[in-house]
Amino acid sequence: GHLAGTTPEAAGETVRIHQQAFHQRGLDHAFSRAIGVVVQPGVEFGNAEVITYRPERARALAGTLRDLPQFVFEAHSTDYQPVAALTALVDDGFAILKVGPWLTFALREALYGLSHIADILAPDPARESLPAAMERVMLAAPGNWKNYYHGSEAEQRIERHFSYSDRIRYYWPAQTAQQAVDSLMQALGERDIPSPLISQYLGRLDGAVASGSVAPRARELLIAAVTDVLDIYASATG
Repeated sequence: GHLAGTTPEAAGETVRIHQQAFHQRGLDHAFSRAIGVVVQPGVEFGNAEVITYRPERARALAGTLRDLPQFVFEAHSTDYQPVAALTALVDDGFAILKVGPWLTFALREALYGLSHIADILAPDPARESLPAAMERVMLAAPGNWKNYYHGSEAEQRIERHFSYSDRIRYYWPAQTAQQAVDSLMQALGERDIPSPLISQYLGRLDGAVASGSVAPRARELLIAAVTDVLDIYASATG
């Protein structure tokens, strides 16, 4: 896909307007400490698609920084970009990378994987699966997803759980969700999870577990799933 990014003119105008507003309030000293300008370099994600960074399409915008020596750009919506794309963004002057739902998406992904694993290692007909519990929570309070997911009921159900927009993140603090997560973690406890199950349901972490850098236990696997995303950003910005 293609996304219209911020124009060089718009970026320059944004800086000019803010500089003027600060000056009118006698805050030139505060403006002198500003370092970032939020722009859209042509990256975005939807419910099931990601538009990756194309350096050639942002060349003119990146060139604007020559006239703005005080600033770097902050790239909007960089979630789910390949590490090569994030690295290219930083190299082109988009040195601040905004990330949000990718972290909670990774957490949800790992929690759902653990839910499948618990059904195998600790089967209990009385324990509701985590996806089933979250479906109940989201249907009972649709305010955080209803205006974002469209299409048929079946399509909305898939998006509620798996969309890159990750509107499910707003429901984890709910008491029912917390109880479901607690029940899942108690079911798995401190046991070591067999490697084939990690490969099957938490494939992204298989290599880290095999190398010994991540313990094959539920809590450690959840933390590793989020850290894995943070490591991508650390690599790109390092």
